[in-house]
Amino acid sequence: MADLAPVARVNLLEHLGERTEVSVPAGAALAPGAPSRFDDDGKAVAASAAAAGTADVYGVNATRGVNQANITCQIVRRGKVALYDADGANVLADVPFGALVYASNTAGRLADAAGTVTVPLGRVVPLWSSNPPEPVLDLDVR
Repeated sequence: MADLAPVARVNLLEHLGERTEVSVPAGAALAPGAPSRFDDDGKAVAASAAAAGTADVYGVNATRGVNQANITCQIVRRGKVALYDADGANVLADVPFGALVYASNTAGRLADAAGTVTVPLGRVVPLWSSNPPEPVLDLDVR
């Protein structure tokens, strides 16, 4: 299993179908694109596939700059998102179309293979807004 590059920006593709999300306070700092779960207080915290107790992912944080607890964040469970690193490069550029993306054993990170607990988050699909198409994540967290 390899972690994908850290996500610095999430672009919600609102015009591409259904989206399910919830806005809640963060329980701690939470990076953009971080697989997230709810703590005992109902706040969003980084999830990890390293153990069953931290692998109950609700969705992915789509909010920029959640650098402390109690800042409202948007956790997306279903929908299409484009993921970019700090330099603006697409995080999914080296992941083949159709491949699953998983929660990593590293808290708050995405991976190209299952961790200790298998937590699939969605598939990489092509967005034909340009040629060649851009890879985006079709989130479908179960």
